[in-house]
Amino acid sequence: MTVQELVAIFPEIPQDLQGEPLLVQYAVAFGDQLRVARNPGACSAQYDAANHYYLKLMSPIRLYWYRLSTREKVLKQLQELLDQYRADPQGFIAGLVPQDAARSEVRGPGCS
Repeated sequence: MTVQELVAIFPEIPQDLQGEPLLVQYAVAFGDQLRVARNPGACSAQYDAANHYYLKLMSPIRLYWYRLSTREKVLKQLQELLDQYRADPQGFIAGLVPQDAARSEVRGPGCS
């Protein structure tokens, strides 16, 4: 996956991160998961794999987008995720989704 593809899927990625070489590495390493990643809805009662991918891989960027984190902190977090992945790619990817994840996102009572 390229950064351009990543930004097309997740327009919440701030522009000042889009030119970062680290984001290029991130898009390449996690492209398969990010292609299916989906932000869980507000009414989610149980998350599926796509929700977990989003929560684990996009949360640092999302917090920065909301201005709840700093640029330096988000870059450090992305680097840490890449380092964990490189140390054990299969184990890292397998660890993104808990064993009890829903087959598809489950919405809570009263949500449509």
